[in-house]
Formats: sequence, structure tokens, C-alpha cells
Amino acid sequence: MRRETFQYVVSLLLVFSVCMTGLLGYIQSQLELRKFVPHRYFAYTTLCLATLHVYLNWKKLWLFIRSLLRRNNDR
Repeated sequence: MRRETFQYVVSLLLVFSVCMTGLLGYIQSQLELRKFVPHRYFAYTTLCLATLHVYLNWKKLWLFIRSLLRRNNDR
């Protein structure tokens, strides 16, 4: 699998995981469940996917941060 394809897959999984975490958190809140395991596991999955997403896109993020810093220094 190409790196770009892998990045898209990770991004899609991250969006899905965030949505499921929110949905399960809402269900947990409405049903007043104390230890709702699916919500917790999706939250951990979201954290891992977010970390992987930042790692895979670190070069783009760093270039963006540097451009912001340059713009602020030029003012």
C-alpha cells in the first residue's frame, strides 16, 4: 500500500472513530452507564489514530508552523 493511500485510510478511520466515540459517549450519558467499555475503547483508538495521523503528516504540519512563524516575524 502506498504511503498516501495509508494516510487516507488512517484519516478516514480517525473520523469514524471520533464519530463513534461521540455517539457512544452520548449513549453512555443518556443511559447513565458508569463503565461503558465500548466508549472507552473507541476513545483509546481515537487517541492512537490521532497520534499516528500527526506522525504521518508531521512534515506538512512543521512546514505550516514555520510559515506561520515567518509571517508573524515579518510584521
